[in-house]
Amino acid sequence: MSAKSHGLERMIFFSDAVIAIMITLLALELPVPDVEEPSQLWGAFAEHGSVYIAFLISFSVIAATWTAHHMLFTHVSRANPGLITLNLIVLFGYVLIPWASKTLGEVPNAAGVMVYSAAMTLLGGATLVMIRHIKRSGLLDAGAPRAVITGLLAWSGFTTAMFAVSIPIAYLAGRWTMVAWPVGYLGMRLVAEYYARRGRKAA
Repeated sequence: MSAKSHGLERMIFFSDAVIAIMITLLALELPVPDVEEPSQLWGAFAEHGSVYIAFLISFSVIAATWTAHHMLFTHVSRANPGLITLNLIVLFGYVLIPWASKTLGEVPNAAGVMVYSAAMTLLGGATLVMIRHIKRSGLLDAGAPRAVITGLLAWSGFTTAMFAVSIPIAYLAGRWTMVAWPVGYLGMRLVAEYYARRGRKAA
């Protein structure tokens, strides 16, 4: 792996900082249980259950997408104006997550799911376009494992498709649409691990 340019390193540090702030904001948005006795905790958590579920989903989304972002930029050697612009669009998708999570948790109908799915479609789609730009513009290290990059393309494409399809499905199935997301992410994780192992063997 070649040495990264100063501009690329600054972009990566900035991206990591933004993503870390988004995780912090997710926790700050959680309602504090208003109880007088420990025995009342379960009822308080149940009252805000949808908000806590939205938090867990959003934390998982950030963790999964940051992992992909980290894996990708491990193999990027330099930046160009197009990459900087696309990375900012990706970060815009991250910035929407706390708001989308709050909407998902507090809007008790299909609208919350549709808004959340739209925000995640933007994040996944922007990531997909960014990876394709990096590959086509020759910004990858000469020894970047092809299997890893192919896996990230497949992963981001699947993420985008899953949430895009969730928008019309939510209109029909409502909040039951959320059940498919953990299953989808588990499948994507297995795919990512598969391509990562292939990449390590090829290296």
